[in-house]
Amino acid sequence: MAELDTIQRQFASDVFQLAPSPKLASEPPWILLNAVERQGARVDVFDSLDLGGIFSQIQYRITSDSDWNNLVFGRYFPAKGASTVSALQQFPSASYYRRWLSFMKELDKEKADNIRNLHQTWFDKFYWVPHPSSDRMWFTKKGGREWTFLPPGEPRNCPRLALNPRFNGRNVAVVLG
Repeated sequence: MAELDTIQRQFASDVFQLAPSPKLASEPPWILLNAVERQGARVDVFDSLDLGGIFSQIQYRITSDSDWNNLVFGRYFPAKGASTVSALQQFPSASYYRRWLSFMKELDKEKADNIRNLHQTWFDKFYWVPHPSSDRMWFTKKGGREWTFLPPGEPRNCPRLALNPRFNGRNVAVVLG
């Protein structure tokens, strides 16, 4: 499963290399990692909710199990033969994603489903990932009441994060700084 190992190693680097910046250059960056740190990002970045060294501001929500499994995991690692949005942004630029699609294409349906289920076990250990929308990996439009903003204040455009529901109620808190 060398291909799966390569995909997993590349995942965080690709995610952060595709991270957005505010539209106005006068606004502070949302992502605090420099280009070298983004390129060298490893998946353990998703193993903590202490996000102070990563983000200056975020909005997050604890997803439902269904959203985590279908919307979040399904967008990052689509099933073999799953339809994709024609105007999909960011994902096609990620090498892990292109490798994943190619890897799934090479396998028969049963083997692809088995590997994807195994892969979801790996993904389910993450505390968070960027909350994808229907057409992009990083969605930054300000959300409604279901979103918690850090630092607290008026709702504003900034990266949306999906929190894994498996950690809800485990005395964990999202912190910036």
